Amino acid sequence: MTDSTDKKSHVSDELLNSFIDHQITNEERQELLALLNRDETLANRVCELQRIKQLTQLAYDDIPAPAGNEQPDIARKRQFPMAASIAIFSLGLLLGLGMMQINTRVDLLPSLSAAHAQTKVLVHLTSADVDAGLNTLDNIQQMLQEYAANQQSVVIEVVANGNGIKLLSNSNRDIARRIAALTEWHDNVSFAACKNTIDQIKITNGRDIQLIPQVKLIDSGIVNVIKRQQQGWTYIRG
Repeated sequence: MTDSTDKKSHVSDELLNSFIDHQITNEERQELLALLNRDETLANRVCELQRIKQLTQLAYDDIPAPAGNEQPDIARKRQFPMAASIAIFSLGLLLGLGMMQINTRVDLLPSLSAAHAQTKVLVHLTSADVDAGLNTLDNIQQMLQEYAANQQSVVIEVVANGNGIKLLSNSNRDIARRIAALTEWHDNVSFAACKNTIDQIKITNGRDIQLIPQVKLIDSGIVNVIKRQQQGWTYIRG
């Protein structure tokens, strides 16, 4: 990466994809993480590229193996258009609807198999809309209950930054009660708030954000989101 005073405008998708695939040096990674921490627009580009990569990978991984009586060349010819169609359809959904929303049906989330001991889900809060926040908590509770009923293991981490910080403050009693109940009854769900956002609100508006007691403070919400995606967590926009 060059020492430009406007580095964010020169960060290519190629470099961001290399960052996602762990194909850059440690020095470049640290520099890019610092840049992502300052530039939320650039960080959102990383999230979008990661989602596209995941959807495309799933589209090709789900293609069934050819039947035993098919010729290999014929099977490959049939598989490629199907894989391409699924990939294009998946990308169309992504570009048309934006990031996956938390009101996605729970049965569309990755299911557990013998090869996967635990499902890990990251819920990213960026909006201060109270109704949407309550809906998010409803769906998290449903997710927890369904996994428990099926004797499957799931871990859910809710991370807020930007305007989403307001949902984790003690300004709304309904949300505060719901979060308290969720964390009391389920030890596999946690809530975290971005310290950078809170500090910026204090500088800009001159007021402190009082978080709900069950919410922990982390340095950077968006960096945490990127790291979780790199670790294979399922990303959901709340």
